[in-house]
Amino acid sequence: MSSKVVIIGGGLAGISAAVAALAQGRQPLLLERTAGLGGRARSLFARDVDSMIDNGQHVLAASYHETRRLLRRLGQENAIHFQQPLSIHFRFNQRRNFPFRAWRLPAPLHFLLPLLFGAPLSRSDRRYLFRWGRRFRQTVPEQLKPLTVRQWLDEAGQSPLLEQLLWEPLTLATLNTPLRQASAFLLYQVLQKAFLSSAATSGLGLATRLLGEIFARPAEQFIRQQGGEVRTFCTAKHLLREGNRVSAVMTQKDERIEAAETISALPPNALARLLADSGLSGIIPTDITGFRYSPIITVNLWCRRAIPGDFPAGLVDSPLQWIFELPHPAQKPGLYGYTFVISAAEHLVTMDAQTLLDLCDRECRHFFARGLRDHFQPVHYKIVKEKQATFLQTPQSLTLRPPPRTSLANFTLAGDWIDTGLPATIESAVLSGRMAVEALGDAPAPPDT
Repeated sequence: MSSKVVIIGGGLAGISAAVAALAQGRQPLLLERTAGLGGRARSLFARDVDSMIDNGQHVLAASYHETRRLLRRLGQENAIHFQQPLSIHFRFNQRRNFPFRAWRLPAPLHFLLPLLFGAPLSRSDRRYLFRWGRRFRQTVPEQLKPLTVRQWLDEAGQSPLLEQLLWEPLTLATLNTPLRQASAFLLYQVLQKAFLSSAATSGLGLATRLLGEIFARPAEQFIRQQGGEVRTFCTAKHLLREGNRVSAVMTQKDERIEAAETISALPPNALARLLADSGLSGIIPTDITGFRYSPIITVNLWCRRAIPGDFPAGLVDSPLQWIFELPHPAQKPGLYGYTFVISAAEHLVTMDAQTLLDLCDRECRHFFARGLRDHFQPVHYKIVKEKQATFLQTPQSLTLRPPPRTSLANFTLAGDWIDTGLPATIESAVLSGRMAVEALGDAPAPPDT
């Protein structure tokens, strides 16, 4: 029998699984149906603007320990600028700003005191923040699983300003789900692990290069150098079963790939189709066809004039939640590049380009007192709509996320959508890859042939 662990899907979960397999002495064969690795965290050439761009704005956190470990193995940790500590420039309008910077104090004071003393909070807002802080320390995470973020926050009372300044932006940025629908359990995990654990790990991680140069290209090189194999333009069409095991993977070219072990790093819908076509739909304990999805829109702009202020900028109570500067390789000579991000964009995803640019123009006038077109003068733009950027991360979705183990002894699952205990983030994807390999370690060894 082959000694290969076949990994289906070359996104970050598949990359992580391949690297983890190599660390355990396994021989990974990574199959990717497209031209390159990276999945949603990939770079692509946009012919209409004659430039390489990322497939959306991806932000890491300094607390992403699994991702940072992967970056170190790929020799790429210096390609991400990790803030120390967290720093975000919030804009309420053209005259009212709040430069948030975490203080170098023990948690959670590092996060709460800058809000109490720096944000334009009323007395009732401050009382609410004190109440919420006490309740947070007493929270039992498991008890949050049935609750939405809205229901959880209401337990401490009401604070519309803090909702606009803090809760809604954090929920949209990390869960890609509106506050009224989002899982309180998952937001708690974000707050506890990323923002409230320590000042040193509260910062954001911003790419200084294109994502393809940070993840996809170094990963392919690393896997090959360490004795693994990567095949692109290779689609798994069918899994062959022998007893309680997957024995081989059939590709779209009718090639049979023998497998001692197999990991799926596919999205839920693609995996559901593969399992149905293979007569294996019952091997996962949850209904993975039940996920609903939430889009993200990224508007890339190259302007003749610089947008003033510090970045990243959070636009309070705006449909355009964030503005980032494009990483240096995506910049153009003599121009200033920016990314406008709209998370949970279900209500905007059908808008045409002109309507989205009109929206950007209107919001620039509100927050910077200058129009996008007549002052900042965009020369090029590229709009990326990721219609299934993440699953809709509601309390109900928690019951759909399966563990990495399946009922087959040598077949496990990876992906940001499996039950990692984290939201569907880069960290969840990377963690899931390691979990899938470790779950294989629990399986009995294949019989000798």
